[in-house]
Amino acid sequence: MIRTALACAALLALAGCPKNVPENVSGNDDERMDQYSAQLEELRARASQDMKCDDWCGMKSNVCGISGKVCDIAGKKTERNDFQTKCITAQEDCARFTDSCSSCKS
Repeated sequence: MIRTALACAALLALAGCPKNVPENVSGNDDERMDQYSAQLEELRARASQDMKCDDWCGMKSNVCGISGKVCDIAGKKTERNDFQTKCITAQEDCARFTDSCSSCKS
């Protein structure tokens, strides 16, 4: 009986403690930028292999989508030169995949 009362008291005490809530569900901007940069790096590595038109065109929307997310973060953090550089690089990646897809469909 005493153990049950102590357990209930402990649960109530812990439930009342403030929680450390992250900035947002996806993590903070640095974490998300790192995640997007890693994804783009992986796609760049794939692109360095022998790719066919279907590969370029299939990956284009993914690369350009990630590029947009990178630049959205960079747009909110204009004082961060590293974010601005990552946005430019991501836009270049998007352009490369778009050009490669377009040129082989001609």
